[in-house]
Amino acid sequence: MFPAFRSTTSAIGFCCLLIVLLGLPIITSLIGHPARYQAYAGVSSEAAGPVGAIVHDIYRDRSDADVLFLGSSLVRAGIDIPSMEHALSVHLGRPAHIQALTLNWQGLDLQYFLLRDYLKTHRAGLIVWNPPVPGSRSLEPHVEAFRWVRFGEYSDALSGLPLRYRLALYGDMILGAPRELLSRIRPNLLSEDEINFKEKSEHQGYYGAPFVPQSIDRLAIPPIQESYEVPPYTLLRTAGKPLTPYEDHFANKIVELAKENHTTIVLMHIPIDIERGMDYMPERGKWDEELHTDAPLIGLTSADLFHGVSQDRFLDFYRDQHLNFNGRLLFTRDITPAILKAYDAREQHE
Repeated sequence: MFPAFRSTTSAIGFCCLLIVLLGLPIITSLIGHPARYQAYAGVSSEAAGPVGAIVHDIYRDRSDADVLFLGSSLVRAGIDIPSMEHALSVHLGRPAHIQALTLNWQGLDLQYFLLRDYLKTHRAGLIVWNPPVPGSRSLEPHVEAFRWVRFGEYSDALSGLPLRYRLALYGDMILGAPRELLSRIRPNLLSEDEINFKEKSEHQGYYGAPFVPQSIDRLAIPPIQESYEVPPYTLLRTAGKPLTPYEDHFANKIVELAKENHTTIVLMHIPIDIERGMDYMPERGKWDEELHTDAPLIGLTSADLFHGVSQDRFLDFYRDQHLNFNGRLLFTRDITPAILKAYDAREQHE
């Protein structure tokens, strides 16, 4: 068998190369990181969703948000921002501005960093946050973390994390360092199409079935007590596995971040397809206890949202786990009174 190295010099050279590679995150930090938006600009829009639009909202659009939605693609599919913005504008008697930080994949670490970058240069009157659904569970850092976690930035965000997670994130920093160095020479560019991201048509049927338009005009709007409640959240039931230590860390960091920025945060539940007929909201924890918060919970049980919808029409409101165009309009219409109430409660609190 041939030896691993031909000489002592080769072995020393290999060790030096390994040390340099392992130290790349520290080297990039000493050189100086590229502009922060570069940390997101390299993410694929095809996989992650409206990366360009979010970079625009955080780094180019200087207007503050009256309401900021935070979560995964479930939020993007479930909230019709134009109609919500119109309702809030009428309610306030002035033009309202609503924004959303919603990329694909569940990831509380990603949501925390997006929100922190946003609040660094903006104010948000109200944050509406959709925690991860029972079927989602992150045992390690987000799949794209190597792009936006950089050594020396927001180090306090990792304080208190178990060592194995901090080592995993350092591994992500090592993976991301070569691209970060390259971006100093060849910056990640965003096309106009990416910045002006157009969501694929939501006029889709359930898992490829034909889209069937549904009228919601004749469906009654649920009473406010069914869409807005304060702890102990009588309509919430714990389901699925509890938050992992990694998820729990960043979930609490999100709540702390809102507090530090004097911004009110409320929680939101969006019914998914497998909740058909449920008269409760399945969540991965009793959020008032898990997150040490008295934040209101906005949302509806599947039974309340689809009250008056026949069983054979239920799936016409979904494209998969996500609501489709029919479901988006129905859900947005039904929770709008709760959003307005939460916004008013925020102003009274201030």
